[in-house]
Amino acid sequence: MVLVVTLVLVVILSLLGTFAIRNATQSERSVNGIRSTEVAREAAETALRFCEQVAMFDGDGKDYTEYGVSGMRARIITASIGSEFDEAAAWRKSANWAGNRVIVLPKDYFNKKPTGTTVDATQLAIAPRCLIQKIETTSTPKLTGYLITARGFANNARLAPTGIATQGAEAWLQSVLTRDR
Repeated sequence: MVLVVTLVLVVILSLLGTFAIRNATQSERSVNGIRSTEVAREAAETALRFCEQVAMFDGDGKDYTEYGVSGMRARIITASIGSEFDEAAAWRKSANWAGNRVIVLPKDYFNKKPTGTTVDATQLAIAPRCLIQKIETTSTPKLTGYLITARGFANNARLAPTGIATQGAEAWLQSVLTRDR
């Protein structure tokens, strides 16, 4: 009788252990997905800030030359759109994300490390990128400025040669940058 009871208890404890391990594994997958999503979002935010600087320099009639980059003004899409919802917006066309209009952030900008410090985090494998397009509203008062669309990727992402993410975490952010005249 003791042997039967012991065997039943061992089976029950084994099942409980199996379910606990499965639950822990599923929790780890969920946390990893959240972490990847946050990395992608932060990378997109980095791209957004970089391209806002490029647009501000363009608004002042200057080319952005920080971090060893040049020719950023030439990458700004000058065909004006009315809003971010405009069908002619460059960010909507996948060809623009692989062409010469896309701004790929310099590695020194998105993987910068303060002097005298060590980085214990994995650096980004895929550079964040953005598109800048001039925007001019038809509303009153008329607003002119830039529509900036940024994309960031986690290290689990894979990009096709066309610039489309085929796997992994990707985040998109947009901002409209206008200037008071």
